[in-house]
Amino acid sequence: MRRVAVARAAFSGAARGRGRPSARARADARRDGRGRARGRDVARASTTGTTREDDARDDARDDARAAYDATYEGLDRDAGLAIAERADRGKTREDEWFYGELEFAAARDALRRVCPNAGEGREFVDLGSGLGKMVIVAALSGLFERARGVELLTELHEAATSARAAFDDALARGDGEVIEGARACEVTLDEGDLLNYDVSSADVVYIHATCFTPQLLSALALKLASELKTGARVMIMSKQFPEGWVFKPFDGGYAALAQPQSKWKLDCFLYEISR
Repeated sequence: MRRVAVARAAFSGAARGRGRPSARARADARRDGRGRARGRDVARASTTGTTREDDARDDARDDARAAYDATYEGLDRDAGLAIAERADRGKTREDEWFYGELEFAAARDALRRVCPNAGEGREFVDLGSGLGKMVIVAALSGLFERARGVELLTELHEAATSARAAFDDALARGDGEVIEGARACEVTLDEGDLLNYDVSSADVVYIHATCFTPQLLSALALKLASELKTGARVMIMSKQFPEGWVFKPFDGGYAALAQPQSKWKLDCFLYEISR
């Protein structure tokens, strides 16, 4: 700061005809000018680099969202709920049917929080996968080599299978790093009971448990505690598992996640299997 002041005073004097600035003042001014020029160059380079990185991320997000929207055109949250209601009519179980889903960006960001880095062989599993939307988000996230889901209701599973075909078409038409990553992800949508579904190789398990009865939740907790590998992470919506057992909260243990067509956010509880 002192050198800048001296240099400015010397050159101001010269402008008013008070003589040339001293050699030291001229040297200081040259150094200051070079420093400021370098600073501007660094700032421009930094800004340009950041802008390019941001643009690349924006493009990737746009590619992923476009593929997701093409996959589920005409299958919004209300359509999924209507299918679930029709499928469950006449069944004797009380208050166990429900259809819920997350907004795309909320789902993607939650997966990045739970699994911040891609890893070889990583697997995502959705227990009660409905239309398969979380499975597709997982495939588009670039974090997993495999993304699987299981759904009990035949009608929902059939709709999910049709959506999977639309997803394949969207990937065939698209390009870019996100699309290439999604093509490399092995996507599987199965029909069956979540209590009988293999989770032993899962790294991340997602459960939309809003409608689960205490009995079903207890049975699921026992299953996950006995079958999941140490370090596996669980995202469960609306319900909690007992802490201090093998379910250890991580990263604060909680997230509020947006759902489509609603101003209300849903509770998501985050656990890591610890033995």
